Amino acid sequence: MRLYHRAMTTKRENVAAILKLFTFEKKRELEKYCREVIIYQSEFVDVILACESGTLPLLHQIHHREIRPENVLLTDKDHAALAANGVGLLRPDAQKAVNKIGQIFRVRRQLVGHIFYAPGTSEWHFFQFDQRDLEQEGTNHWKEGAHIHFLNWLWPNYNGNTLWADFVSGRAKMNDSLHVRCVDSARTNTSA
Repeated sequence: MRLYHRAMTTKRENVAAILKLFTFEKKRELEKYCREVIIYQSEFVDVILACESGTLPLLHQIHHREIRPENVLLTDKDHAALAANGVGLLRPDAQKAVNKIGQIFRVRRQLVGHIFYAPGTSEWHFFQFDQRDLEQEGTNHWKEGAHIHFLNWLWPNYNGNTLWADFVSGRAKMNDSLHVRCVDSARTNTSA
């Protein structure tokens, strides 16, 4: 029973750490906090569910988008080469198509954005990441490892409605967002 109590206490502390991101009124203090805090994905989901159920006084929206460069998409010629190849060793044109499929998985970006906002106020909080950001190593661009990008109503050059519309349409540029460490407990526990 003691182990269960400790796990639940830790879970509550992790949820509280995420919710604290929503309480800052000074950008400098928020920036300092973001250098220290870790967002655990399972608790991030708990915050989303609490918003969706009305437990928290925030509304939540999510948007997913996949970006695949045109040069790696399969053409009719690629499909025909695969169909004509049949079972067995790949001929050069079929091999080229198979290589292109592998390339799709290396270069695509799967973007996810979450916005939390308080109705009737100008307060909003935006999180954004792609699959590379969540990798501990490899194609991750941040030296600290897995992370999510965060900014909110304290950024004077942003408006929550405009930012959300720009993200959904693919026009958002958030080069000044904060990096917040992120941990996928399920992935960490299964790889140990």
